[in-house]
Amino acid sequence: MRGARRRRPDSPIGRDASPRLVTAAALLVLTGLPLQAGDNLPGRVLPAPSELPSYTIERVSSGITVDGRADEPDWKAAAVIELIVPWLHDEAEPVQATEARMLWSPEDLFIVYKCADPFIGAEIVEHDGATYLEDTVEIFATPNADDVYNYYGYEMNVLGTLLDYVTFWRDGERLSGGSGWQSEGVRIATTIDGTLNDHSDKDSGWILEIAIPFDNFRHLGGRIPPRDGDRWRLNLNRCAGRTAGQYAMWSDSGTPKPQFHVPERFGVAVFSERATGAADSR
Repeated sequence: MRGARRRRPDSPIGRDASPRLVTAAALLVLTGLPLQAGDNLPGRVLPAPSELPSYTIERVSSGITVDGRADEPDWKAAAVIELIVPWLHDEAEPVQATEARMLWSPEDLFIVYKCADPFIGAEIVEHDGATYLEDTVEIFATPNADDVYNYYGYEMNVLGTLLDYVTFWRDGERLSGGSGWQSEGVRIATTIDGTLNDHSDKDSGWILEIAIPFDNFRHLGGRIPPRDGDRWRLNLNRCAGRTAGQYAMWSDSGTPKPQFHVPERFGVAVFSERATGAADSR
């Protein structure tokens, strides 16, 4: 009998590790390629976009508990971001919907992802493991809108395992600090409606909720914490996982094959002092 599996909130990640910049010697070259081999990647089915999307991140009003449920009034009032699926193996293939919402407080950036998923799977539990190979959601973000080629990456699988890093682009190559940089105080929780790693039946989906303290974003410029009207460049992504998944993102990278690390195509997020759910919010 199938039922909902709920994961309790994780302990804060990296509580004893101070955020720090990596040295040049610690940088690793990463390709940023998805899990599947190039010949097996789906092709583009949507026209390449001409404009970047924008989203207003409103203030938390009555409070958020990071429990993977996302059932607070604040979340219900927050504007929905529908991730698009630019690439498919077959244009008739049903899209696996992904919805996201973002809110903020003076201390934290909050994000929730709701993912329809018929075959939920993840096994990686080690911090900084290769979560992008599994059912995973991501945020790439920089508070310095004038330099999108340096940004933070947070990649979280359905188990709540986190891969976090800072990315630097140099001479057309993407470099990352990998495990040389650790964020601090991140809180993640997930709930699963289905049977994890059992693909003999079809699942319904999963929710991941994350709170990232703003102090983790202090290294690349921009104002921390943000203020009303501040603009960040960021993208929200979903990886295909290992079984019949799809690559999805908020701001389309415009590439012929799935590729998330295209910072010039990151969307625009604007912070607002408006409390979510206020009468004049939208």
